[in-house]
Amino acid sequence: MTFRLKLTRTLSIFAISTSLALTACSVNPVSGKKEVSVISEEQEIQMGLQAHQGILKKQTPYNNARLQAYVNSLGQQLASKSHRNNLRYTFTVLDDPSVNAFALPGGYVYVTTGLMAYLNSEGELAGVLGHEIGHITAKHGVQQADAGMATSVLVGLMTKKAGGNSKVLNQLGSAMLSGYGRKHELQADRLGAEYLANVGYNPKNMMDVIGVLKAQEVYASRQQKRSSGSYHGVFSSHPSNDQRLQEVVNAAKKISSASSRPANRDAYLRQINGLKFRISKNKMGRIVVGNVKTAGLTFEKLAQKSVVGPQQLRLLNGRYPEGKLNQGELIKIIK
Repeated sequence: MTFRLKLTRTLSIFAISTSLALTACSVNPVSGKKEVSVISEEQEIQMGLQAHQGILKKQTPYNNARLQAYVNSLGQQLASKSHRNNLRYTFTVLDDPSVNAFALPGGYVYVTTGLMAYLNSEGELAGVLGHEIGHITAKHGVQQADAGMATSVLVGLMTKKAGGNSKVLNQLGSAMLSGYGRKHELQADRLGAEYLANVGYNPKNMMDVIGVLKAQEVYASRQQKRSSGSYHGVFSSHPSNDQRLQEVVNAAKKISSASSRPANRDAYLRQINGLKFRISKNKMGRIVVGNVKTAGLTFEKLAQKSVVGPQQLRLLNGRYPEGKLNQGELIKIIK
């Protein structure tokens, strides 16, 4: 993920600067099992705040108060039904064309405009936010920071014996913090599906998100180019989209949900009307949402009114590779 390496560096710096206390056991709120940690919840919150301030110095929040409030409202609903609803959560839309979302320890969740452009319902957005909340509730970032602190101590001891040559040893320490990995990502998927169910969405919305990511992967491969960013797909330790889809499908089937809330496709599309969209490396456009008024309208014809081709329009609207338009529905084009 784009920000994961930046995050691990931030956590490592914080870990080095934090004085090591006596190792203590705490109960993981998700698993209910005891785990060794040198970071208290108070320290976790402070660590997240410092990292959050660092993110905002380098990344710009999207300048749309209405959209920020919409994402925050949805995120707060999910967080209130999570395993750690005692935390104070902050949800931020970043003005960033990469397809990404990530979380910091202590309750900080971010989603980029690049990812929101490809989502097609409120339920899908809830799936993304639920996944990231899952990383926080399961303390994945804290576990990374714990590992970073232990690594820092180990590197310090080894450096003395290595005659002060710490460059290679520090690189080894960084390699130990190269991402959440398969186990944590799949756990966050399952938690995301659970939190969706807790607020009334169908857990299938979690699977829809994975479908969006798979479509992007296939599209980029067929175009013989790199995608604009791969959400949770940077590190080789992460499972492929196909594997994740199978895992999430099986887990979601076991979750009981009232499914009283629709995915709210139209409501979501109206919220992202006017959203920035990266057309190419040096060219930006905006999403324009409108109704399909003519029966028989095709993506090929629709592309004549857009600055991107029919297959990319299918991808943007969740119809890749062979989907069709339906009269009366809302649709996205890029201008």
